Amino acid sequence: MLRKLLTFQFPKSFSFAIGLTLFFGSFPVLVANPDLLEGDIYYYDTVGQNRSRPPQRPHPNNLHVPTIPAKQEITVFSNAATDKTAYPYIQTAINFVEGHFSFKAFLADGTEVSYSTRGEHVRYSKCFGELCIIISQKNVLGVSNTSTEWEKGHIFGEERYEVAVGHRAALVASDRKLYLYNSYTNHWETISLEQETLRSFANLYDKVAIITSRRILVIDLTTEAQFEQNLLLRRIYQFELRDGFINFYSGDKLWMFRHQTEAFEEVDLTD
Repeated sequence: MLRKLLTFQFPKSFSFAIGLTLFFGSFPVLVANPDLLEGDIYYYDTVGQNRSRPPQRPHPNNLHVPTIPAKQEITVFSNAATDKTAYPYIQTAINFVEGHFSFKAFLADGTEVSYSTRGEHVRYSKCFGELCIIISQKNVLGVSNTSTEWEKGHIFGEERYEVAVGHRAALVASDRKLYLYNSYTNHWETISLEQETLRSFANLYDKVAIITSRRILVIDLTTEAQFEQNLLLRRIYQFELRDGFINFYSGDKLWMFRHQTEAFEEVDLTD
């Protein structure tokens, strides 16, 4: 009887299950966790105490990982001082078409002016009035109805720009410089900002008004002449461009620029 007990045999199915356990027991089994981000895999070890490994992140060269470009800010400039200019209706008399690695401008007389953008990344473009401008990572470009080619101005690795486009002039402002496009002369003028910031910009016909934290600049586009008025630590709160003069208001003081005399006149408004 004792011999029968000692020689008792387990069922075959139970022996087969034990055999599978012994065979696979030394191998880890991969288990995907659906609650984790795609590509995250944890390991479950069937030998000893359960443990998990850190998520396996995709390799940087994995084609499934999206490439995030560097942030490049170009915004439309808004005047800090109130612009009270009564602008007339302005019809845009120029247009461009973006082609394959090129921009083709079509002037009012039907002339086509092309510029190759091969090797450049266009970040901003606009047509208004008599001109069009383009900003790439390397250049600022302008064309007008009196152009024979796109006029190029060089920028120097700055990422943040503010843009203002007028009827006859366009302004591209960085933290360090102002790039002014003159549609009459098809020329980019560079104005340095030394310890000052741009506050306002306006263009009416052939006159441009620029207000910074330290001065007023009036530019005649036809002659490229510049006229400057120091603000003497005062602040311009409102300005207005008219046909014969430009008014700049600073509290109880007014600076009037007369087109005929091309000079600033200071007026005390408390009298």
